[in-house]
Amino acid sequence: MDEIVFFNPGDAIANSHDFNEALRSAEIYKTKDPLQSPLVIVSPTKDDPTNSFAVYFADDATKKPADDDKEAYKVEKHL
Repeated sequence: MDEIVFFNPGDAIANSHDFNEALRSAEIYKTKDPLQSPLVIVSPTKDDPTNSFAVYFADDATKKPADDDKEAYKVEKHL
């Protein structure tokens, strides 16, 4: 079953059209500050012809949209 979470798109740490590039960015960011919140790599739930991926702090996720500026994402990987 897919895990759907909501994030403010402007809070993304990194964006990429390639999953491996997003993963590499997340690993680099995690190496710089290992005591931070866990990271997640997500993809949009809406039809996205670009197949983009974004990296967010896992602690910033919500299960319900709190306001209009949050978008739904499917969690691809927890780091």
